[in-house]
Amino acid sequence: MRRVTLSVMVGVVTVGLSMTASVGWAQESRIRVRSIRVLATDPEALANFYKKAFGMSETRRPVDTPTFKEIVINSGSTVELARKATSTPIVIASRGKEPATGAMAALIVQVPDIDRAIELAKAAGAIVMRGPNKSGEGLGFAFLKDPDGNQFELVMSPK
Repeated sequence: MRRVTLSVMVGVVTVGLSMTASVGWAQESRIRVRSIRVLATDPEALANFYKKAFGMSETRRPVDTPTFKEIVINSGSTVELARKATSTPIVIASRGKEPATGAMAALIVQVPDIDRAIELAKAAGAIVMRGPNKSGEGLGFAFLKDPDGNQFELVMSPK
């Protein structure tokens, strides 16, 4: 009986050490989120929505063919500011006409004023699905849909 218990404990310790090593490796190797991809039936229109709603600018177009587009945008009211931004860029890419059912928000945008952000997003064509609300920790949040039907979330840190 002792051998079984000991081997289980050694297995748990090994798994724990492996998980700790993985987390440390990710931090030490500077692994980070490079970009967030949002799919759109009309990438041009959706890029314009995010530009108007959140003051973002286009930084580049890695792919721009008649059948597939990728438009990269980032925080910044000018192209120069957006290119220098240290925030994670959004890659808006072509997709088919039918969105996935039951999709969850793939894009989460942190904003300084959630009410103002909702107002600007609605003026640019977004639809509020839920919110604004507050979590038990005081985090403000709201769920919206962009003009292409993608769900996104706005969050505001507690003050």
